[in-house]
Amino acid sequence: MSGERSKKSGEYGEKLAEAFLKAIGWHQDLKALTIPCTNTLHTGDGGNARQTHGGDRVFLYNNPFYENRTDIVHVSVKNNIDGYPETPAKIRAALRTHVLEANEIIACARYDNGIHDFSQAFPGRKRKEHSGLLIWTSSHNDSAEDDVLGHCEPLRGLDDSCTSNVYLVDGARIAFILRSLDHARAEIGTTYRFYFPDTGLVNKSDERHGTFLPLELVAADMLPVKIISNDSERLHLYVRQPFDRQACTRAIALALSLTGGWGRAVRVGFPDYNPAQHDTDVAAAKLPFSKREQDISAFCYVRSNLNALETP
Repeated sequence: MSGERSKKSGEYGEKLAEAFLKAIGWHQDLKALTIPCTNTLHTGDGGNARQTHGGDRVFLYNNPFYENRTDIVHVSVKNNIDGYPETPAKIRAALRTHVLEANEIIACARYDNGIHDFSQAFPGRKRKEHSGLLIWTSSHNDSAEDDVLGHCEPLRGLDDSCTSNVYLVDGARIAFILRSLDHARAEIGTTYRFYFPDTGLVNKSDERHGTFLPLELVAADMLPVKIISNDSERLHLYVRQPFDRQACTRAIALALSLTGGWGRAVRVGFPDYNPAQHDTDVAAAKLPFSKREQDISAFCYVRSNLNALETP
């Protein structure tokens, strides 16, 4: 790729990543820092030793799933202007390179004075956990929503230098989260918050919802959202997989367990739910929960004219 085209690809990736991060509430406290490289084994283009890891964007938050932990997340952005690599082998090779690079950034950032000062200024907790979020996008129409992670399991060939967790967000996961949030925002007369399931590892008095999406939920295939109106609360559980009866039963069970008794209703959303085809399956999926007081229903979170069939 030529230098100019590579620069354009990077700029497009930054715009796509910025829009996604804003949607999940990571925009206000995200800081871009240049990290000095302290390891002579870290090399850049051409095999030369690195001097810095430039443009490391860091997001800090107090983890809602662990009592005494503040997460320091290093965000790496990669974009392919001509689409993701064409074969699973090439995808895995590219991802391996990206994950290794993200680990190198984290390895040097752990001992950087700028990161230390930033974390000290943050009202955090005693334990600090460094991890990475790799946002790997395609700015080509034909692959903008591709599921590249599906070609990468298991990812082999990572050496001992990969000691930190790096979470991958690809086009498919971005599309899932953005469509879910578009649906949540469209609920008339309500507001929404990201819902944090209770792990039993945190103080019960802590808020179980917030305006940012924790890293664990960024990488999950289900997105719990608390919908709040003037006189009621309900849980929307957005599911990434296609609809079938078994998936609906599992989603209802999970949604009911997440509410812990609050909320008058739980709704489970699928990308392809159609009442004209699936209402019998939903009725069957609800049978094991017939004694529960909550109103249970299914919906499609991808907007189309068929959404009109979901209204009573």
